[in-house]
Amino acid sequence: MSDIDERREQTSPEDFRSTRPVKRGAYWGAVTAFAIAVAGGVTAAVAYATDQSQVLLGVGLAAALGGIGIGLVAWAKFLDLDEHAVQQREQLTMSAEDVHNLEEELQITRETVGRRKLLVGLLGASFVSMLVGFVGPIGSLGPRPGSERRSTSWAAGKRLVTSQGLPIDSQSTRFDQLNTVFPEDAIGVDDAQVIVMRLPPEALTEKTRSGGAVNGWVAYSKICTHAGCSVGLLGVDNRAPDTLRQLVCPCHQSVFDPVDAARPVGGPAPRPLPQLPLEIDAEGFLIAKGDFPGVVGPLAWNEAGDF
Repeated sequence: MSDIDERREQTSPEDFRSTRPVKRGAYWGAVTAFAIAVAGGVTAAVAYATDQSQVLLGVGLAAALGGIGIGLVAWAKFLDLDEHAVQQREQLTMSAEDVHNLEEELQITRETVGRRKLLVGLLGASFVSMLVGFVGPIGSLGPRPGSERRSTSWAAGKRLVTSQGLPIDSQSTRFDQLNTVFPEDAIGVDDAQVIVMRLPPEALTEKTRSGGAVNGWVAYSKICTHAGCSVGLLGVDNRAPDTLRQLVCPCHQSVFDPVDAARPVGGPAPRPLPQLPLEIDAEGFLIAKGDFPGVVGPLAWNEAGDF
C-alpha cells in the first residue's frame, strides 16, 4: 500500500483538505506573474497602436509570455503538482474503493481550483491580453507575397509625364527616342516607372499593337523581369537590309525586342516586359488606357507566376 493510500485511510476528506500545505508564496507568485502578463499584453497593444513599437512592443510581449509561463509554474507549486510520490505497480483494474478514492481526489482538486477565482480570472485575462498584443504584429505581416503587386499607380486616363512633370506630346515626329515616364500623380514611384518611345507603326507586330500601342507609341515597364534592374538602353542598328531595335538591361545584359511586345531575345530575362496600354487625350498627350495587364518585375517577386 502506498503512502497516499495510507493517508487517505487515516483521514476524512475534510481532514485531507486541511492537511494539504498552504503555499501562500506560490499563490501570490502566480497572481503577480499573471498580473504582469496582463500588463505586458496591454502595453504591447498600446505601443503598436501609438507607433511606439520599437521597444515597448517587444518588452510588452516578452512580459506577457514570461508572466504566463512563470504564473503557471507557481500555480502548479501551489497545487502541489510538483509532489513526487512512488507507488508500486498493481494490476490494471480498479476496485470500488479505488474508484471512490479517485472521485474524492478529483472533487478536492475541483474545489481547490474553483475557489481560486482570482487566479483563474487573471490567467484568462493574461491570455486575452497576450493575443491582443500579437494582433498588431500579425497584421503587419501584410498580404501574401505578390498580392500587393497586382496593381500599380497607373489607371485609365492618367497622363504619362517625365520626372520633371512634362507630358508626352503624341505629335512628336522623332522616332527611336527613349523616355522614362511616370503617372502624373505618382512621379518617382518605383513600380510605376515606364519607358516610352515612338517606333515606325509598320514595324510593330500585331501583338504589340493589340497590347496598347497607338500611332507607333509603345510603353513598357522599366523593371527588368530578370532581377528588377532598370531597362534604360535602346539600341538601334539601321544597317541594311533590316533595322534592328533592342531594349537592353545593363545589369545582366537582358535584351528585349520593343517592336514585338518586348519579347526577350537575349540574356537571362525569362519573360517580356509588361506593356502599358496607351491612348491619346483631347489635348494630344499620351495617357494610359489602364494598368499593366500583369505583374511587373521578376517572377521571384510573384510566386503566383501569372506569366
